[in-house]
Amino acid sequence: MSESTQGSDGPVLPVLPVLPVIEVIRTRPAVPPPGTIFSFGWLLAELFDPRRRVSATVRQPPFDAYVQLPQVPDLGPDPKLVFLAAELTELVWWYPKLARTAAAVTGETDKLKAAVAAESASVADAAADGGAATAEAARGGTAFSVAALLTAVSELNEAILDHFADTPERLSAYQLGLALSDLTWLPRKPEPGAQGSAASRPSALVGLFSRTQLAATKTLLNGAGAQLPASAAAIVSQSLDNWADWLDVNAASFTEPGADAWSAKADVVLAALRVQGWVWYSVLIADPEVSAAPSMGAWVQAGSSIARATAMISGVVLRRFWWLVLIALAVLGGLLALVIVTLSGASQVWASLATVAAVVSAGGIGVGSGVSSAFDGVGYEIWAAAKLDASAWNVTWLPAMTSTTVQRVRLDNRGVAAPRIRKNLDMQ
Repeated sequence: MSESTQGSDGPVLPVLPVLPVIEVIRTRPAVPPPGTIFSFGWLLAELFDPRRRVSATVRQPPFDAYVQLPQVPDLGPDPKLVFLAAELTELVWWYPKLARTAAAVTGETDKLKAAVAAESASVADAAADGGAATAEAARGGTAFSVAALLTAVSELNEAILDHFADTPERLSAYQLGLALSDLTWLPRKPEPGAQGSAASRPSALVGLFSRTQLAATKTLLNGAGAQLPASAAAIVSQSLDNWADWLDVNAASFTEPGADAWSAKADVVLAALRVQGWVWYSVLIADPEVSAAPSMGAWVQAGSSIARATAMISGVVLRRFWWLVLIALAVLGGLLALVIVTLSGASQVWASLATVAAVVSAGGIGVGSGVSSAFDGVGYEIWAAAKLDASAWNVTWLPAMTSTTVQRVRLDNRGVAAPRIRKNLDMQ
């Protein structure tokens, strides 16, 4: 029962009991979820290179800060850096030994966050005398330094490599985050009036998808093991092959003839590569929206690949074992000729032909059942390959560029589906 008190000039008021304060303890699984270490590498690449913090897509219509709340891609350079620092804090929670090194990074971003907050406050207050003092107080007397941030990120990278050195799967997953980020963001057009670097040439993009570089990337994918979601490594590996085949066939479409320079279509290719990078990233961190079941179009492309592979296998068998087919046909023809020549009477001929047909049919059924049993396992592997191919096409984002007939034929021979182009929407 609660006690009550009576005021001098008022009614009796009950005294409510004091409830105990319940502290909410934040708990997490004992093991970080698959994709955590990969996202660690991707995040540090963003922190180190400001060009990778730019949104891969542009809103249509453009983002309007007066009527819209920003999404993460809409954040400006400074707020985006603060957001990435918050992500870093979340990831470091799993690895306490890295907390001290990561604190140097978040310490710099905290200065930037305080400066941004102080500037916003000074603009809102519109007080010239108090704005500068507020900004200086928020910064704690020291300003944000880009050089100090880059140094802190480099030191954190070295600490991570050292920390994961004794666990190959973790080391591969972390380096995969760096490598895929490089694959997505290093190729770029030179700034107007600036001298192009090695990464600003089309040959850099082609080189990143060369056999040697893809082998290195796939080694990291396979070496990450349980640090990645199930089947994610195989799906991204197949998607990388799709991109490599597309670039090999269409290299002349985005380069100037006879020169290592970008053509007018370079923006389409680079924009698609940026989007593709985020799709790969989503697959490798088990984003449920991207890792959903393949679409019908992806299954159609996978079915076409199976039909093409079956035709190729049949052609190879016929080319290598044509002599067996000829011998079988010759033996069958000789047997039929012997029956027709040596026997007299239509009834005897038809009876003999029926006997030959039954023997051949029985032999064919026996051989067929043996072949069918032998290929049961192969059929399962073909189905697994088709499912993987469909999943890979479901997450492959190729540039929306028109192709010539020769290019389409070459892509079709390699099992690469030309992207569907909506001329009124994509060709702007």
